[in-house]
Amino acid sequence: MSGKEALSLEEFATAPRKPRTPGNLSRSEAGRPTGTEDAPEPVAKEDGEKKETSTEARRALRQMKRARMKGASHFVNVNLDRDTKRRLKLASFTAETSMQDIMEKAIRQYLDTNGF
Repeated sequence: MSGKEALSLEEFATAPRKPRTPGNLSRSEAGRPTGTEDAPEPVAKEDGEKKETSTEARRALRQMKRARMKGASHFVNVNLDRDTKRRLKLASFTAETSMQDIMEKAIRQYLDTNGF
């Protein structure tokens, strides 16, 4: 096929469209969809109960997260040059402890010696 040839719409394979039902799309004179006259009222109550339940669950989850964060640790980022990072990594390997433990001990020692 050269660049100058044009394709018609009939040459493309397309899926057939779903038939439109008048009950789903049209509205009656009252402004309500025509298919809602038969809808029962308890469905609306169940939706309200579901919303209340989800709101209560959301609040309980938030309170649980707050309670967990009271005793949680807080993070501090530290920029280290390559040599210091390499030394810290080597020290953690030889002492068979994590770099985080070494940093925590060093910070505690600094704060204790300086009276903080």
